[in-house]
Amino acid sequence: MTSPLFSMPGNTVLVTGAGGGIGAAIVAAFLSSRANVIATDANEDALGRALAKVEGGENAVTMSMDVTSEKDIERVMDAVAERFGHLDALVNNAGIKSAESLLSGDKAKIDRTMEINSGAVLLCSKLVVHRFMKESGGRIVNIGSSLSSQGAVFNYQAGGADYCFSKAVVHDLTKLLAYECAPFGINVNGVAPGIIDTPMHGRPREETEARHAGRIPLGRVGSPGDVAGVAVFLASPASAYITGQIVHVNGGMLMNG
Repeated sequence: MTSPLFSMPGNTVLVTGAGGGIGAAIVAAFLSSRANVIATDANEDALGRALAKVEGGENAVTMSMDVTSEKDIERVMDAVAERFGHLDALVNNAGIKSAESLLSGDKAKIDRTMEINSGAVLLCSKLVVHRFMKESGGRIVNIGSSLSSQGAVFNYQAGGADYCFSKAVVHDLTKLLAYECAPFGINVNGVAPGIIDTPMHGRPREETEARHAGRIPLGRVGSPGDVAGVAVFLASPASAYITGQIVHVNGGMLMNG
């Protein structure tokens, strides 16, 4: 029997970046909790392929959405309002990898990384809060990055300083939004994945394990499901007294506290 603390029947959840490995796993986890799920991604083909590989993926409502476009986000919110009438949780998962140096990198690429990875978190959150949550409360879960947010990218992750910067902003933004949203009954938290085996790495799991498992106390790299469970927890009744927190999911590779 599913605990009512983690069950969300009738709740409506919007997940961005659902066409990626972590995003698709988050969608599947929310569907398992009996929530209504709107799965969005800028790449509708990638979204369809990703959800076809996860159990229950066909039960999600899929929509294309550019997280940097206010007009596009509002179009999706209109569809949510028409179909469900409410939105109880937003998971800001959309993001891109980049490998630019802050001092010598391409400015256009850096700006794009910041726009998608951090600016869109604020934009989506603002629009959803004002449209759905200001009167009835809700949950916002932002996907950050455990090691990258600490500037450890050059030793541990495949990415650049601009990616580190963008994820550090997500972590700070999560805390600032938590403070401003608290009077409306909105909890805002973040999930900071460590090294997770997803297509974004562009290499077989065995290679990822060989490169990183020796640095991880639990002895393995993570799976998308390891992140998805925390996202559901932070959107569920079980986390009612948690806000402004960043939960690190990294097998002990980085221990904060």
